[in-house]
Amino acid sequence: MIARWLERNLREALTVRRGVHLTGVRQCGKTTLAESVADGAMRYVTLDEAPVRLAAISDPSGFVVRTDKKTLVIDEVQKVPELLNAIKIQVDHDRSKGQYLLTGSSSLRFAKAVKDSLAGRLGTVRLRTLTLGELHGGGGEFLAKAFTRDFSHKCEPLDKRAVIHAAFQGGYPEMLDLSPKARKGWCRDYLEDLLTKDIHDVTEIRKTDALRKITMWLLAYTAKFFDLKTLCANAQLSKETAENYLCALQALFLVDAVPAWSGREYSKIGKRSKYFVTDTSLVANLLGWKEDAVYLDGDASGKLVETWVYHEIAAVAECEGIYSISQYRDSNKREIDFIVTRDDGACLGIEVKAGSNLGIQDFKHLKWFAANMAESSFTGVVLYTGNDVLRFGEGFYAVPMSMLAW
Repeated sequence: MIARWLERNLREALTVRRGVHLTGVRQCGKTTLAESVADGAMRYVTLDEAPVRLAAISDPSGFVVRTDKKTLVIDEVQKVPELLNAIKIQVDHDRSKGQYLLTGSSSLRFAKAVKDSLAGRLGTVRLRTLTLGELHGGGGEFLAKAFTRDFSHKCEPLDKRAVIHAAFQGGYPEMLDLSPKARKGWCRDYLEDLLTKDIHDVTEIRKTDALRKITMWLLAYTAKFFDLKTLCANAQLSKETAENYLCALQALFLVDAVPAWSGREYSKIGKRSKYFVTDTSLVANLLGWKEDAVYLDGDASGKLVETWVYHEIAAVAECEGIYSISQYRDSNKREIDFIVTRDDGACLGIEVKAGSNLGIQDFKHLKWFAANMAESSFTGVVLYTGNDVLRFGEGFYAVPMSMLAW
């Protein structure tokens, strides 16, 4: 079984919180992780099983009683939200730690129920699909090393074709061994289930065709800025409805909205978020791309690789809990793909370059930001598909993408 970086976080959370909600996009490995954590000190049940689900619906209070004092692991808890109030009563009566581990895809309804019933009582841990580092046995140390400018660790080379292949494969455990044809079919079925079944755990959707159009739009515009008015016209929806659908797709963890960097002189900076699909396999396979064609297409390879990098650094950031990710764009067309801010204010600027050829121009926005906007320590990194770490001035480095697997 592939070790997940978040297992440590999950075990630690259970020692300090009365309950923990393990959430994330469907099929990312939540159940497998919960089962691996559910050793002799835990009792595991899943609401995917009809008899178990009916018992929970019939007697929520009795269902959550822990007579053996073991942690009760309830998988797919969003299927019976009535359990949340019953759990609230239990944890208010018994304030001991690690009483419940709840898993399931998040939803707006479920999130509201947690806020209303279990605020302050339940911790949340988000699991993403598998990363390059997890697949290769890395420790999730890239951001920590980058902030200290330690790029001495040697990694297996990862050229542009290898990165594109990894992006097509994605991180869903079930897809790792599938053929390209089978992978496309899996992605189609996955999206269909998401949009016709799981979406009803989130909100009432009346225009399924419009929701599908928005989803395909987001796949095509991953890592790109887009105008909401254009999206509304394309899907023939009002602004309010389109925004609700965007929120629903975020609640299902299909996409993330990366906010604009906030710092001094922020009023002069464009404040639009940039959307990223949370697993690149959906982009490549649902848009019908082919690896050889993407390799030669600068726009397609650029946004696919940038989305793949986002997934890798977001997974690391969430494990550590001391980093936030934003992006920078201003009216003078200066852009930085990612600004990672550590909780002490230090910043790491990351530019993503799908190719292996580099020049001084690749660092111009990073160096401008360091001189004009950074309020604390700043390190600038261009991630590229070459093999060598190269220094482009004090605090500026070209770094192979393979080092994301640290």
